[in-house]
Amino acid sequence: MVGNNEEKFALQTSRFGEIVVDVSKKIDIIGGLLGFPDSKRFIVLDHEQNSPFKWLQSIDEGEVAFVICDPLVFFPDYRLQIRKEELANMKVESIEDFVIFVILSLYGGINDMTANLQGPIIVNAKHRKGRQIVLKNSGYKTRHRLFPDVEKEIEAATEDIDKSGG
Repeated sequence: MVGNNEEKFALQTSRFGEIVVDVSKKIDIIGGLLGFPDSKRFIVLDHEQNSPFKWLQSIDEGEVAFVICDPLVFFPDYRLQIRKEELANMKVESIEDFVIFVILSLYGGINDMTANLQGPIIVNAKHRKGRQIVLKNSGYKTRHRLFPDVEKEIEAATEDIDKSGG
C-alpha cells in the first residue's frame, strides 16, 4: 500500500515494468477472459495520449495484458444483442453505465491488426464489473481487420503494376 488511506499497490508487469495500481480503478471481470481463467482483476492503461488503443492489464498475472479499443471507433455499425443473464452480477442500473471493449490482435504489421468482435468485454464503469461475452449467430468473427481498405489499396496497386508490366 502507498499513501495516506489511498489504496494503491505496486504491480510488476512484463510490458510496463513496475506500475502503481489504484484499487478504485480495478475492474473485476466475472469469470475471467476466455483462455485466461486465473486473470479476473484488471486495470485499463492508456497506450498513448489521445490514442484509441488501450491496454487491459491483468492485476492477477503481471505477464497478461491485451491491446483493446472501443469497437465503435473502427466499426461504427457494431451492435450487440445481450441476453439479460449475461448481465447477471454486473449491477445494471443504466445502459449508459456500460463501456464496450474488444481485444485486438497483431499478426504482422499494423495493417494486419484485427479485432475480436465476437467476444466483446462489457464493463459497468460505475461499479467496475465486467464480463466477456460470446456473441452467437451475430455474423461477427474473432478477426475483423481494423484497416480493410489498406488491403484493397495494395491489391489495386499490384494490379496496376501487373498491367503496366512492371
